[in-house]
Formats: sequence, structure tokens, C-alpha cells
Amino acid sequence: MTTASMTDISFLHPQWSDLKGVYAGFSCRQGGLSEGDFASLNLAQHVGDDEAVVANNRQLLRSVLPGRPALQWLDQVHGNEVLELTQAGSVQTADAAISRVPGVACCVMTADCLPVFIASNTQAEVALVHGGWRGLVGGILSQTLRKLHTPAAQLRVWLGPAIGPCHFEVGAEVRQAFLESAEGENLAVCFSPAEQAGKYMADLNAIARLQLTGLGVQDISGGEHCSYCDRQQFYSYRRDGRTGRNLSLIYLRK
Repeated sequence: MTTASMTDISFLHPQWSDLKGVYAGFSCRQGGLSEGDFASLNLAQHVGDDEAVVANNRQLLRSVLPGRPALQWLDQVHGNEVLELTQAGSVQTADAAISRVPGVACCVMTADCLPVFIASNTQAEVALVHGGWRGLVGGILSQTLRKLHTPAAQLRVWLGPAIGPCHFEVGAEVRQAFLESAEGENLAVCFSPAEQAGKYMADLNAIARLQLTGLGVQDISGGEHCSYCDRQQFYSYRRDGRTGRNLSLIYLRK
């Protein structure tokens, strides 16, 4: 087993310098103990990596987080269930989480899906959404905003790294599902024909932006990192198949 220095762990963050009571970060894949296909900071227990190594990776990650928050892990099923946290406990089935308790962190694991970070301008609550295409078409963003106490116009949103339209090829049935969703034809611009007939290149970031804007959110940033393109920083299921997971987390500082 290799060793890792805690200083090797790095994160990407939204530019929310005025929200000093909020921590939001996306863990890059370096600085952990996993090897082979999972090298090196894999945080997922369900992908075939050594569970003891993953547990150590999780401990390493938590040790470098400000205030060492309690992490609430999710069993993500590409649905639209939103978990409202009062404390961190055993793994819960959901694809989004909300926290209003300082030191209790919402966590989402991804390897191409879109992590959507949400914070209130008052720093009273935060949320994190696992935005796969099924969840987005199923209304996971609207479900999350509906459970928040903060009006949409007073929310800050950051779109974390996800597979970009350069590599996210989908079938015509995926495009049609979005066209038949609440946003309907407005989402047609998020799809462009792929080289293969009947296939489309989908833009998850554009879909999320249009959905969020339609819900009244005005402050949306991020969306510039493609998980498929950057092997050094990001795991990608579409690229590699057998791979680890990056972690997104957000919490109110104590």
C-alpha cells in the first residue's frame, strides 16, 4: 500500500468569498491510498475498491476539512428524493441533501454526473444535488428548492465538475424525455446531433442552468470542468468504466 501526504489532497471551490460561514468543495482524485483503477483518493465503497482503503481515504479527507464536519453519505439512485439533515448518521437513500445544522455536511459522489452546490445568501442553509440526467429530468432541482426555506432569488449555485457536451453522448429517448419534461422545448438547445445517427451530445450544465433559471435562481456559476477530459483530477465512468468517485460536500461552518 502506498502512503499519502494530507497536503496532497486538493479541492475545487466556488468563488463565494463573501460566504465565510459556508464551506463548499469538490475533492480531486489525488492524495489518497487507492491503487490501480481507483488511484488515488477514491471515496466510494460500492465500486469494487478495498473497503478498508476507502475508509482510510475518507478519514484522510475529513482530517483536512475545516472544523472536521460530520459527513452524511448517500445511497444515490438517480431519483428525486431530498434528505433534510438534522444530524449525520447511517447511509440514506436520496439524491440531494439539505443542511441547516453547522458542522453537518451534505455529501454527493460523482464520476460524470453533475454536482449542484446551493447556499443561501444569508448562510442559513445549504444543499447539494446529485444531477444525473435521470434526476434532472425527474425534477430533483425543483424538489430541492421546494424544500429550502430561502427564496430562489436569494440562493447561490455552483455547478461542479461533470461530463461535458464534448463527451456526453445520449440516445434520442433521453433528449425526448427532457423535451417532455416541465421545461419542454426550452431544453432543445442543450442537445446537438452526434456523429452517430440517432444520438445526441447532451449538455448537463446547460440543462441545469435553464432549469434553475426557470425556478428563479439568478446567481449561477461554475460548469467549466469536464470530468471526462481531465483524467488527472477527475474520475469518469464514461471514460474508464471501472473507476472511483470524487466527493462534493457543503456545510455550514461551526
